[in-house]
Amino acid sequence: MPGDGEGARQVPPGVPTALVNDGEGLEIEARGLRARGPLGTVFKGVDLLVRPAGLTVVAGQGGTGRTSLLLALGGRFRTSGGTVTARLGDTPVDPLRHSALARATPGVALVPQWTVHEHRAERAATTRTFSTATLEAAGELLDCAPPARTVVGRLPARDRLLFAVALAVAARRPAVLVDDVDAGLGGTDLREVWLRLARLAGAGITVLATAAAPPPPNWAVPLAAYTTLSPRTAAADAARRP
Repeated sequence: MPGDGEGARQVPPGVPTALVNDGEGLEIEARGLRARGPLGTVFKGVDLLVRPAGLTVVAGQGGTGRTSLLLALGGRFRTSGGTVTARLGDTPVDPLRHSALARATPGVALVPQWTVHEHRAERAATTRTFSTATLEAAGELLDCAPPARTVVGRLPARDRLLFAVALAVAARRPAVLVDDVDAGLGGTDLREVWLRLARLAGAGITVLATAAAPPPPNWAVPLAAYTTLSPRTAAADAARRP
């Protein structure tokens, strides 16, 4: 939590104090980033600055490598060229140790059969930095605090996503990564999710998200940056092999 002295981050209106970082969130910068897999190119030539305490969106249809890029920016995916650097202020840091992954389909997701309480207990047992107070503050900010006995698979898609984000925030890292924000969502529900993610960024937490498309301008979602990926060339690479 910030102190009262000079330089402390001001608490934005409506943001629980427990969520406000002393700093300005994590900055991540990719330059010329590329990756290849068994079928060829996953993504290539990515230049992106993920600004601290902002909402950044990586957009692209399925097959563009957006999930892999999300993981690479968070230090969770091996790349074949280019660089990823992360900073807290002027200090270089490891993006893996300074970010929390809320969702990355299909491998990282909530367990549909588990209750809200079971998810909370599992995170508390496996995440050294987990904070119940931070989880509750995140739930308040995101307007998502499902009852403890609720089976997660019975939650609406919007609340499942927001609960996953709140669990990630509870790890008390300066950045949160979330994949496929618009999966199963549309209209008012999707707009609300984007606005709540932007609200989270306003609390000083860097939010890096992927989606098929960024939120449209008329939704007035404050974005720090976004990039749109083109379809990857893996199929063409494979076809050219002897």
